[in-house]
Amino acid sequence: MKKFIGFLMVAAFILTSCESDTAGRNALTTNVAGTYILTSLVADLAVDFNQDGVFDTELLNEAACFSNMDVDFMVNGDFTSTVAFPEFDAMNVLSCPTGTETGTYILDSSNILTLTVDVNGGTVTEDIQLSLTPTTFEFTVTGQDLDRYITSRAGTPAGNITSLIATYTKI
Repeated sequence: MKKFIGFLMVAAFILTSCESDTAGRNALTTNVAGTYILTSLVADLAVDFNQDGVFDTELLNEAACFSNMDVDFMVNGDFTSTVAFPEFDAMNVLSCPTGTETGTYILDSSNILTLTVDVNGGTVTEDIQLSLTPTTFEFTVTGQDLDRYITSRAGTPAGNITSLIATYTKI
């Protein structure tokens, strides 16, 4: 779950503000509703996750598993997302099992996305600042977020990354 929020991280994000502004929130929710796929995941540092000797800041070029990440924001305020759970083995080989996460979202007038995600019988809520266009949303994942999302990342190829910019595009 935390990995999703961090990568959408993912991805994915829309719910706060004042309860009395239902019409405004509904309009914002309708504007963001749709299916989005992760089209860019740029690190502040070039890495070689796939161990091919080529370093790149675009993580989609370094790990195919991130290419499967998506989110579907429904008009009713629910969302479903496919998320990757990156982890490194003892040889620093990256694997990314994927899973599905669900919950609710709302986007406020300041482009703060609040996600409430169902996790192991409970819920987690997180606010994420988005940059929005009519066809994309983008957000930054901090190094602190990465520490929460990737267990024991110190000493791995992801260990020195301090931020990621995730971009999702509406399909």
